[in-house]
Amino acid sequence: MTLNKTLLSGLSALALGLGASLTMAAAQDAAPQAPTQAPTQAPAEAPAAQGQPADDAKLKSFAVAFLEVAKVTQSYQPQIASAGTPEDQQRLRQEAGEKMVEAVNEADGITLDEYNTIIQAAQADPELARRINNHLAEAAGDQQAPAPAPTESAPQQ
Repeated sequence: MTLNKTLLSGLSALALGLGASLTMAAAQDAAPQAPTQAPTQAPAEAPAAQGQPADDAKLKSFAVAFLEVAKVTQSYQPQIASAGTPEDQQRLRQEAGEKMVEAVNEADGITLDEYNTIIQAAQADPELARRINNHLAEAAGDQQAPAPAPTESAPQQ
């Protein structure tokens, strides 16, 4: 129960920061192609934002990607906090954002736009947040569970 509450509150807190970071990093990746053109539409065009519920397979992919993004966040937070100058902090934030985008892009079954759409939708939809929380708990258990040790039969006498 505590894990679920922790994951759900963590989802809410991280969603704000990570969603913004991923959107900014994606925009920066697209910037060299069109430097004078700002993004005109949010990723709200994805199916989850159009009222179509995200299916379980998509949410499982989201959960795996979310946990990888959280690992990036956890590894960069201390570096950013201890950076000597605002320029160093900004450089580290950008680097972290790029790593977050990589983490989502490397996850199977989800695109960066879908990831951002789901994270935004979960902030407004408690039922979706609950479903994501369940998938996060499963994915976290899968990532943390050690491989079962081979069992040896006890010698029979």
